[in-house]
Order: sequence, then structure tokens, then C-alpha cells
Amino acid sequence: MYCLDASVITNSFITTEVLHKYSKQLMDRIKITKALVFLPNIVLPEVASAISRGTDNVKKALEFVEELKNIPNFVFIPIDEHHANLSSKLAAENGLRGCDAIYVAVAFHSNVKLITLDNNQYKKASEVIQCLTPKEELELESDE
Repeated sequence: MYCLDASVITNSFITTEVLHKYSKQLMDRIKITKALVFLPNIVLPEVASAISRGTDNVKKALEFVEELKNIPNFVFIPIDEHHANLSSKLAAENGLRGCDAIYVAVAFHSNVKLITLDNNQYKKASEVIQCLTPKEELELESDE
């Protein structure tokens, strides 16, 4: 079970990005194994924005977001008062950026690993939860 940061999802889509192959492999593995993925609902506009800007293709960005919404093992978590309060606490205590803290809060509350390519988020979130890059997670899975 995981929480995926928007950086990983976007990276899995844009083939020219550094580390794309690891993000894509992890996304493919998640789809095949049907591993549960908990995502804050803010992931949708974050991914749409990043893909639209990264590809200059609004249609592809929106189509990809629709695909994400239809992956049956992806559970979208609304940012309610509980998650907002937990995110605020984590942001203040750990120096996390606002949206980064939301992903950490969802991973913390769901008791799952956070997979991210955001170095700042990775370093600061690792104080609170298990944080890995897609490459690290793939290597862990191959060792098992």
C-alpha cells in the first residue's frame, strides 16, 4: 500500500523526464498487483497542471487525469478538517511545504509508504513516515 506524490505520477507519464523508467515501472506494478494507493484529491489538479505545462497538451493532461480516476485500486482522500489539521501540524513541525504536508498526512493517516521524487519532501517526511523513491521501492520489492 502506498501514497504517491504527484511528482511520481507525472514522472510516470512524461517519457522525457529523468527517472521516468522507475516511476513508470512502479505505476505498472501497482496496476498489475492492484496494490492500494491512497491519494489526496489534490493530486488531480497537481497532475493535470504539471502534465499540461510539461507537454503543452491540455487534452492529454485531462485524459490522463480521467484515467487516474478510473484505476480501481486508487483511493482518493478528500482533504477534510482532520487531514487539514494534521497537514498543518506536520507542515509546521517538519518544515514541509503546504501541499507536501498533505501527502505526508494522507500517508501517515493511512499508515502507508510515501513514494516521491521531491527531495525536500523526501528528507523532511522521512522524519515522520517511511519515504522512498520509485527506484528504492522497486529495489526493495525485487529483494523480497
